[in-house]
Amino acid sequence: MQLALRLHAGLRGLGLQTAARAWPVAQRAGIVSPWRKYTTSPANGHGPQPPIRPGDLRTGASSAQEGYRRYQEAARQRNASALLYVSAFVIFFLGSSYAAVPLYRLLCKTTGFMGTPKTEPTVRDIETLKPLEGHRRLRVKFAGQVSTYLDWSFKPEQRQVSVVPGETALAFFKAYNNSDKPIVGIATYNVLPDQAAPYFNKIQCFCFDEQQLDPREEIDMPVFFFIDPEFANDPLMDDIDTITLSYTFFKASGR
Repeated sequence: MQLALRLHAGLRGLGLQTAARAWPVAQRAGIVSPWRKYTTSPANGHGPQPPIRPGDLRTGASSAQEGYRRYQEAARQRNASALLYVSAFVIFFLGSSYAAVPLYRLLCKTTGFMGTPKTEPTVRDIETLKPLEGHRRLRVKFAGQVSTYLDWSFKPEQRQVSVVPGETALAFFKAYNNSDKPIVGIATYNVLPDQAAPYFNKIQCFCFDEQQLDPREEIDMPVFFFIDPEFANDPLMDDIDTITLSYTFFKASGR
């Protein structure tokens, strides 16, 4: 019995040694795959797993191509979304830039912000525009200047007028083109002191409108305005006796 067991073990060892010597030869002959990672079999706990068949390689390649195709599709969708967001931001930014100036003008004209007199029409009856009797008279002074790039002369035709809240008044400015060619100008304005601007209402003026003067042409520009009667009810206006309306003419952009 012992002899039989020794003989069986010897034959088994001889078989394993022969298999170990034959394995590299089988790899070179292409019988088994040299790239397959061999691990222990879960069935018996030892021995290499079966080699990869050509069909398995094709299946793995197809799966890799499908995964790469899905990755490319997801990347294209992300890029399209990013481009959409950037385009929307650029359009919004450009639109805001173009709308900033008219919106700022509307804000200033409506609220008197930053010393800009109110020019938005307000429904008022005759009683509202009636001069406020018994109120001290206010001096409204006028000033005019031009930028260095505009070859005009511009100045008020009167230095000041005296009004009470609720009283309408008319003033004139004179503009003259000193050059030998037509020039288009545009005026901005403000009121000092700033806190009085919300009560300064202009019914008619030439501000923010392009004005073209031919060579050596001279024109009169009217300003029709009044001080809101609410001026008298604001305690912050008690120390204000003088209001200055100032215009500055600039050369119109691109003209």
